[in-house]
Amino acid sequence: MNKLAVIAAGFALLSLAACGGADQDQLNEAQINQAEQESLDELASDAADLASETQVLENQAEQLDQSAQQLDNAAGAETPYDENIAGM
Repeated sequence: MNKLAVIAAGFALLSLAACGGADQDQLNEAQINQAEQESLDELASDAADLASETQVLENQAEQLDQSAQQLDNAAGAETPYDENIAGM
């Protein structure tokens, strides 16, 4: 009977030790999930910043195109050189 009690106690200790480790795994998973969420939030923020910068650059390019058109129109009559460039 004594051996049976020792075996049962040993089995109980092993079972408790196995259950205790699961909590640590869950904690690590929670930390990983939080880190992943923070990374995703940071990437989303970066994407929004890039979209905003892209819009600003597109607006600047449009303004430069309009300025170039105005300068081209103000230059006067076309020359043969202008015709060669237009043909490209």
